[in-house]
Order: sequence, then C-alpha cells, then structure tokens
Amino acid sequence: MRVFVKVLKTTALRTLREPANVVFMIAFAPTFMLIMGLIFGNGPKKEFGGEGFLDANVTAFPGIVIAIAAVIILPVDLVTQRETGVLRRFRATPLRPAVYMSADLTVRVALSLLSIACLYAVAIVGFGVGADAVRAVNVLLATALGLCAFMALGYLLAGLLPSQGAAQGIGNILVYPLIFLSGAAVPLSQLPEGVAAVARFSPLTQLTFLTKGLWEGEGWIQHWGSAASLIAMGVLCGVLAARCFRWER
Repeated sequence: MRVFVKVLKTTALRTLREPANVVFMIAFAPTFMLIMGLIFGNGPKKEFGGEGFLDANVTAFPGIVIAIAAVIILPVDLVTQRETGVLRRFRATPLRPAVYMSADLTVRVALSLLSIACLYAVAIVGFGVGADAVRAVNVLLATALGLCAFMALGYLLAGLLPSQGAAQGIGNILVYPLIFLSGAAVPLSQLPEGVAAVARFSPLTQLTFLTKGLWEGEGWIQHWGSAASLIAMGVLCGVLAARCFRWER
C-alpha cells in the first residue's frame, strides 16, 4: 500500500504539471455541455417525446469524454513516456506493472469523473435538466465503471502499440465509430434501424444504456447485462494490459 501511495502521488504530480492534460480532463466536458446547451437549448421537442434535447441526451455526452480520454489520450501519453524513457526509471525498482497502472488509473478516473460531474452540473444548473440526487449518484458510479473499463482498453493499446504515431492513429480509428454509435454524436433514436442494431454491441453504447436507465430511475438489476459487459471488458483488458505492459521499447 505504501508503494501504491508513493506512485499515486508521483503520477498525480506529473499529470498536474501538464496543463494540456488538466485542461482537457477537467474543462472539456463542462465546456462541451455549455456549447451544446447554447446551440440546441432544452425546450420540448416532438422527436424526443416532448423532452428537451439535453434532457433526452445528457447521459450520452460523457461517452465522448470517456472515449477520447481512454482510447487516445491515455495510450499516447503512456507510449510517449515509454519512448522518452520516463517509464524506464521504474524498471530498476521492484514495482509491478499492475501497481503502476492502478495508481495511474486512479488519477485519470478521478480527474475524468470530476469533469463529467461538472458536465452534469452545467446541464442541471444552466439548462434546467431534471435530476434526482440518488439517480445522479448511481449515474456517476456507472460512469466510473465505464471509465475503468475503457481505460483498461487504453492500457492494453499502450502495451501493444509500438510508437506515439501508431497510438494516435489507431486511437482515432477506434474512437470515432465508438462515439457515433453510442448516441453521443447522433441520438440512438435517430440512427437507421440497421445501424442501431449494430450499435447495441458497442461497449460505449452499453454504457449509455446503463447511465440513461439509471438517470430515468431504473435500477441496476434492469441493466445488469450492460453492467456485466463493462465489467467483463475491464477485467479482460486489464489482465491483458498487465501482461503486455512494457517499461521500455
């Protein structure tokens, strides 16, 4: 535990020294919500069953933050650390990859979750999106689960990809289909029937189903399949990531 705390402090300080990382991790999500609210507003619309645009889609927007943070930023950051020799310094210590990834994951999840909580605050306070305290807590717990699952995928990509350029390229190839099929860019109700059927198999779509259901007052039991799929994804990718992790090229 003492080693974990030391690595956690080191990782947190390194992350906070990178202004670009901090700005994206904290400011991007609430800024995105503010822009969407100013563009579309939250007045009742027929296509959303009388709900406002934000009321109908607020739980889908965090998927954009999660996908970019986990599938692009995380692998690029870790591969860059590996290429510049930052990770090599840990190789001379008895530190295990799982401990390092756990500390790094804690910092990234904490910052991303703070950002997403601010996103919901902007939606509720700024645009009158209806919310319930208990439901909001459940949604944030589900969001934390989704963050852990997708960041496990990010660590796996970081272990497999040979260079920063490869991490950037593969990340972009993966992230856009994830976003567009999750309902974050285009509401799932507006997708063609065939595309919507395929979208159901996307893990980011499963996260959207879970958070939307919890936001609307449904229980975890009603969405156990979505939760189970995210847990399975996180465990599988996490185990593989620990095996593929490299301190240096």
